[in-house]
Amino acid sequence: MSAPPPVPLAAPTRLWPDEAAAVRQAVAAVIDSERWILGPAVAGFEAAFADYVGAADCGGGASGTDALILALTCFDLPAATGVLVPANDGGFAAMAALRAGLTPIAMDVEHRSLLPGIENAEAAWRSSTHEVRAMVVTHPHGDAAPIFALDAWRRERGLVLIEDCAQAHGLRVGAQHVGTIGDAGTFSFYPTKNLGAVGDGGAVVFGQASQAAERARVLRQYGWEPAYRIAYAGGLNSRLDELQAAVLSARLRFLDARNQRRRQIADHLRTAAQSAGLSAHGEPLTTVAHHLVVRTPQRDALAGHLADAGIQTAIHYPTVLSQMPGLGAMAETPVARTLSQEVLSLPCFPELNDGEVERVGASLAAWSQEDPS
Repeated sequence: MSAPPPVPLAAPTRLWPDEAAAVRQAVAAVIDSERWILGPAVAGFEAAFADYVGAADCGGGASGTDALILALTCFDLPAATGVLVPANDGGFAAMAALRAGLTPIAMDVEHRSLLPGIENAEAAWRSSTHEVRAMVVTHPHGDAAPIFALDAWRRERGLVLIEDCAQAHGLRVGAQHVGTIGDAGTFSFYPTKNLGAVGDGGAVVFGQASQAAERARVLRQYGWEPAYRIAYAGGLNSRLDELQAAVLSARLRFLDARNQRRRQIADHLRTAAQSAGLSAHGEPLTTVAHHLVVRTPQRDALAGHLADAGIQTAIHYPTVLSQMPGLGAMAETPVARTLSQEVLSLPCFPELNDGEVERVGASLAAWSQEDPS
């Protein structure tokens, strides 16, 4: 008897039939149009996404990383000043800060939440040898950072706050969508995201209309104002193309249902993980479950056990900023480093079928009966 096919960590080409039909129709409309760059599809998606998240403005870009760079650039922060960034976000915020001519300052995280809290931010701010003018707060794995507390803290210190919502489409804290609480919020539309394109893309949103919002839109196209006249330094060639915008508009109406399915899968796997003595990350009532992350000091043993059962896993993320030589010297963050050796992401995407979900849950439960050593 042949083994069942592997359970993938992600499968962005698996679409619900009605969603797939909407995507094909959107793609065909763009191909048949006469505008493939910064046309009506981009404008339509920007308006629809701003409305969805409750933002005053939205500007599309070529990627989530570019969105971070644009967000950090549009506030005209002094060169080389410090930006507080999470130590365990994969290096995305730190790299964007460097590209924006700023200096990333690593924040350690809390052991329970995997996220920086006020004490972590305060410690990084006090220990920095650079004047700190901004901070990036990431909402990882579809779970909310303590954003209102951090927002109050940064206001007392006069810092610009950027929310990195690359894994948090549809995530709300109370009635407010993440990304609209700080000065700007950034999103990635990489194909595996909760709202994914068929290529790459990103966006920066602003909760309030502002000069920074207007500047971000200009900066994404060389800093031109008007065309062919560079009015602002730090411009990029970072345009969300019409094809991706049309796909995103088509998929936006499915996002809440997809997130609900993610939560259902995460609830099942969280229960199985806890029965196995594993710590499972995320708040069930608020998460949009981009990843279902479990933690154990025997992470490699667990990953091997699941691989033997045909279940793919990943580590988000295996290194912290101080272990990334391309960023230069970064402060040690001992809690984040310990957690990077314990976290494991399980398959958790809406097109998983019930049988696949049961296989993952059963494999987790079976591991609890083994000697992890």
